[in-house]
Amino acid sequence: MSSRSRILHVLYRMGTGGTELALKKLAAELDPKRFENIICTIAPQATTEDVSDIRYVTLDRTGSKTGFLLPQLLQLFRRERPDVVHSRNWGAIEAVPAAKLAGVRRVIHSEHGRDIHTMNGDPLRRRLFRRMCYSMANEIVAVSPELSRHYAAQLGIRADRFKVIPNGVNTTKFCPNDEARLRFRQHLGISGQTVVLGTLARLDPVKDHQTLLRASAQAIQAGAPLHVVIAGDGPEKRRLIELTASVPVLQGHVSFVAETRQPEDCLNGFDIFALTSLSEGMSNTLLEAMATALPCIVTRVGSNADLVQEGETGFLASAGNAEKLAQHIATLAADAQLRHDLGLRGRSRVESQFNLRKMVESYSRLYAMDASSQPMARAVLDRI
Repeated sequence: MSSRSRILHVLYRMGTGGTELALKKLAAELDPKRFENIICTIAPQATTEDVSDIRYVTLDRTGSKTGFLLPQLLQLFRRERPDVVHSRNWGAIEAVPAAKLAGVRRVIHSEHGRDIHTMNGDPLRRRLFRRMCYSMANEIVAVSPELSRHYAAQLGIRADRFKVIPNGVNTTKFCPNDEARLRFRQHLGISGQTVVLGTLARLDPVKDHQTLLRASAQAIQAGAPLHVVIAGDGPEKRRLIELTASVPVLQGHVSFVAETRQPEDCLNGFDIFALTSLSEGMSNTLLEAMATALPCIVTRVGSNADLVQEGETGFLASAGNAEKLAQHIATLAADAQLRHDLGLRGRSRVESQFNLRKMVESYSRLYAMDASSQPMARAVLDRI
């Protein structure tokens, strides 16, 4: 029998979002002598991830509605015999009752954010099912205090039912790099004197890039020496390009950059990072921008206000408030010393509170809590 604990992670799909990124980092960093990682996606897995000691499986469900998942998940858990099942977000929550039926001794569910369609509240049927699944799980995890308060209020449960484990950043990978900064700006033909306001996110309505463009236009109109870089891909790209073309003051001041596998180089090319989302969980990219010593301008949604301290590491504005965002952009664009000071304080905050090592240690303790009962868990599964 293997001495390692087998962790079966379940989520809807492996894409480029924050939940997927956090899982990839965690699975890659967990001690391979103690933990075996299997990642199960509900939707088809487009490509095979080239990560040693991490195995991928998929339920291959397609379409906007996946249907009843419990029988297929139950079959998977009986076959794989995990010591721990860890499901993430609504799209994988059926793994909780399936794991219990399969006799898995330790079942964990975590919440990493909110869907744009239900960011102000879930419908009753979903709330009832979520509450039932929460009651069955051994542990419920949220990535931020704000998210735990949100779901506690939605479901009428105590916030301390949640363990809060923040996302973590590799502060060695994400750090100031003058060479990367020069390469990025030379590639786009941006001079050293130009202030680059950048964002790095999926081009999705929830990220509200349109408000960022409107705020940037106001700042440029007021005289800010600004160039805007929007990095990422997604369904909003065509609309954002059309909006940029329709605003004369933005002409020559906006660059669209495709999604990159080296976000650390992209972030180093920025002077200011902006995240104007309508809804967020805990943004990995925001943490990475702070680790890169960038001053940040963010909307007051999700855990953004838990990360960015007003006037200390950046500035906040209400979602959709282009005028306030423009004021913050102009303030930072005009003051290089302020950008420098806010950026350094932001990096220090990430190093002390949101580093990758702390995140991995927290999940390692969570997974190891059942290590002593591992043989019993396997025996139960063998009898089913």
